[in-house]
Amino acid sequence: MNSCSRYFFAALFLMPTLVFAKTVELATFPIPLMVEDSERGLFVNLTKEIAKRTNKKIHISVYPTGKALLIFSGNKVQGLFPGLDVSIPKKAPRSSSFYVKVDHIFFKKGQTLESVKDLEGKKVGLTFRYPYSKELLLNKKIKFEYAADDVLNMRKLGQGQIDAFIVEERSGLKALQLSGEKDILFNKEKPIAQQEVFYAFQNNEEGKELADLFSKTIEAMKKDGSLQRLLVSP
Repeated sequence: MNSCSRYFFAALFLMPTLVFAKTVELATFPIPLMVEDSERGLFVNLTKEIAKRTNKKIHISVYPTGKALLIFSGNKVQGLFPGLDVSIPKKAPRSSSFYVKVDHIFFKKGQTLESVKDLEGKKVGLTFRYPYSKELLLNKKIKFEYAADDVLNMRKLGQGQIDAFIVEERSGLKALQLSGEKDILFNKEKPIAQQEVFYAFQNNEEGKELADLFSKTIEAMKKDGSLQRLLVSP
């Protein structure tokens, strides 16, 4: 075998490794409207746009919330979205914020629940393994009841099994639509918590480079207005 042939076969052997090295593996979890599956959702669309602008090959895997966080903490993927301060290690490199998670109290018509104080003595629905504010979770006067997803919580609220449900505004409205329940309200002017949302990466050189790259792209999208347009629900 001549030297040219050896180089050719060596290149073929290395090609899968090179292709894999260029793929950024990101984990996420289902959120109504935001992450419908690996191809649909506002946050998924944003990730695709970042991939396009940075010329990066990004592969998105959707897992149950707890598994997604476990896979990220176990260094099985390069990054995770959406990241929030309450669920991501402080040392993890992160991108600029691309969204603000605004939590509201959803309640049945005929009630008025607008603050954490109003929830004391109530049975309040939460979604299993979703991040909530410490102020809410540390209040011992509130009885929390967990469900697997937002749609199930909306159904429980509509059927009177819980008194209130805490959820991000837009994904909550989508869950309400999917649940088919009626006469469920929230006060848009009275959020109970706000948390910035970002992409989180592994605490290594590659993670720092990805965080910087994603941040620059997000900031550019903020300036040209495309970020806001992309995150507007259809």
